Amino acid sequence: MSVPSGFSPFDSDDVVAEITRPYSLYHPALQIVPVVVDVPHAGRHYPPAFVEKARLPLRSLRRSEDAYVDRLFANCIALGAPLLVAEFPRAYLDVNREPYELDPRMFEGRLPAFANTRSMRVAGGLGTIPRIVGDAHEIYFGRIPVEEALSRIDGLYRPYHAGLRGLVQRTQGAFGTCILVDAHSMPSSGLDRDGVAKSDVILGDRFGTSAGGHIIDVAEEAFRKLGLTVTRNRPYAGGFITEHYGAPAAGVHALQIEINRALYMNETTLEPHAGFVELERAIGSAMADCFARWSGWLDEWREAAE
Repeated sequence: MSVPSGFSPFDSDDVVAEITRPYSLYHPALQIVPVVVDVPHAGRHYPPAFVEKARLPLRSLRRSEDAYVDRLFANCIALGAPLLVAEFPRAYLDVNREPYELDPRMFEGRLPAFANTRSMRVAGGLGTIPRIVGDAHEIYFGRIPVEEALSRIDGLYRPYHAGLRGLVQRTQGAFGTCILVDAHSMPSSGLDRDGVAKSDVILGDRFGTSAGGHIIDVAEEAFRKLGLTVTRNRPYAGGFITEHYGAPAAGVHALQIEINRALYMNETTLEPHAGFVELERAIGSAMADCFARWSGWLDEWREAAE
């Protein structure tokens, strides 16, 4: 779809609602940069049947949302990059996993023989169909039919990745390269792997394997210039999307960006607070800087974009 005036994807959405499409795709009037932005965890359409059968209240289910991240990165559209946003919630289906990263203990019936049932993410309850949200709170009362899991994968996971893969391929075809920005947010609580409080922004490039060094260097400098604290790869180095799409030697770079939720929202009520608008502008400024430098363009591009 084209970019609506005053783009704000959640203004009129009901939280408890059927999922009518796997994703929304917002196109710039003209794609002028070799960048694609995807937001896989901000969807907030919770199917009524899912909510009714869950053992957790809706607010608890929403703890795993990367709430409002699509709005934080919406300025990327005006800067010339398409924005792909999942419509379904992470608690329902996680597209930042392998397609069949499934826990056999969750399901009635036999999983396909090719399912990955032994990954660390499955063991932790965070497979393609998550078992938990938040601090290890179980989503379901008991097992769910395996057909339900496979239906979610076929109806939502596969179309989402088909859409993302198409964007990446078309961008690379048009520009000779593609930088995929995989946008997320993170809880402010907890420490990183070095026992230090989380930064404002964590950049993940799978420890240098999913993107060329200049990609993350430019991003770090852009955010630091705005007074934000930045760390790399700890504790978030990137998930399936970054790992699967990032192929620097083939001209495709994937960078995960995690934004600290305390900067823009009340993590208890899930409502944006007074810092939201300032952070939205800061992210737009950082992305304008990144897009210009990743594209090899100079200051006149940024002036034209403004």
